Amino acid sequence: MERSGRGRSLIGLILFAYGAPESIDHLKEYYTHIRHGSAPSEQEMSATIRSYHRIGTADTLGAITKRQAAALAQLLQSRVGEEVRGYAGFKHTPPFVEDTVRQMVRDGVDRIVTMAMTPLNSRTGTMLYRKKVDQTLEQLNESIPVVHVENWHLHPLYLDVMTDRVKTAVQWLPEDARMNCTVIFTAHSQPGKLERHEIYATQFEELSEGVADRLRMPHVRFAKAYRSAGTKGEWLGPDVKEVIEDEARSGTKGIITCDLLSMTSNIEAVYDIGYDLQPICEEAGMILIRTEFPNDSFDFMHAVSCIIEETIAESNDFLLNGHNKSVS
Repeated sequence: MERSGRGRSLIGLILFAYGAPESIDHLKEYYTHIRHGSAPSEQEMSATIRSYHRIGTADTLGAITKRQAAALAQLLQSRVGEEVRGYAGFKHTPPFVEDTVRQMVRDGVDRIVTMAMTPLNSRTGTMLYRKKVDQTLEQLNESIPVVHVENWHLHPLYLDVMTDRVKTAVQWLPEDARMNCTVIFTAHSQPGKLERHEIYATQFEELSEGVADRLRMPHVRFAKAYRSAGTKGEWLGPDVKEVIEDEARSGTKGIITCDLLSMTSNIEAVYDIGYDLQPICEEAGMILIRTEFPNDSFDFMHAVSCIIEETIAESNDFLLNGHNKSVS
């Protein structure tokens, strides 16, 4: 299977992410794409731009995703004994997933490994991204073997990373708040009844419990909540603001928010579990600490590279026979 004509095969690793505007000038185009072609009003755009200015950095999602892809390719190449090239594919900004797959084909990749930088499987996230890869290859009449990495939310190395982030946040609290604090695990809400999102909700539950069990902090309480719910129809709950208000009424002194959907810093999550909750906590006399996103930190990149390496090893028979496979 030497499509590229090199002495060894080329594995293409594609990381998925929601979107990555490269400039403030691109925000309107970005949000218009999210809204399926309906442009935001000037008032909405003004508020959005103010939110980006408040954070005071360039949008981090795209830049970090590209660094993650480069880091993982380098780590994997030293382990699997084959050339590995990292790519990013986005849902709402260039390079779109479909365009990245076309580029991978032009580059002569012999095998494709896909991974979303989230441990939770959702209909409009991980599942949609993987579908776009498969459909694009079919449209190109390419039979390149594909492995979709999934169901890694309980991998021990990944649990170690998240446990470390929560422990660091808890220890940062002053002692009086540390001894009376609650860790709130969050994930983006999903529209509709729970039955439509059974895998997503179950993985969120399992991951929350997995991290809580590893912390071994008997004085710390734990809760689960959803964020970013829409304003119309039924969404998964409870909402994180409601949980925060309940904690305030219970006399809690410290709140730690830990998002388990987004492994990469992004403006939506930063506001949902940080800026937007700060006034509620301050009014109630509670200290709010947001756990650090794993981003492209070494321990997270090491954990993810091990997960991908294990996936490649488990799927070798399928790859050599030209089949696509999702590996748990």
